Amino acid sequence: GFQYTNQEYIDRITKFGGVVSMSRVGNSLDNREIEYWFGVIKKELLNDLDYTKITFDELNEKIREYIFWYNNYRIQSNLGLKTPQQFAMAFIN
Repeated sequence: GFQYTNQEYIDRITKFGGVVSMSRVGNSLDNREIEYWFGVIKKELLNDLDYTKITFDELNEKIREYIFWYNNYRIQSNLGLKTPQQFAMAFIN
């Protein structure tokens, strides 16, 4: 989105140690994996939250809990019906 080229946004990201990264213009497939993941987290968590009744810290905790659940308990068909953690461990062991 256009907000990612906004200088105030870029300054805030870099202030907190983030790295701004954008794909090639007009090529959303450059970043399809993270775009897919953001769609999943929006559908499974963020769309159901009432942002008028939640603090930033509570939202941050809910996102952290979701990421833990996603990595350790959410079975995915594209990973052979394994969780991301199980799939990764298969390469380590």
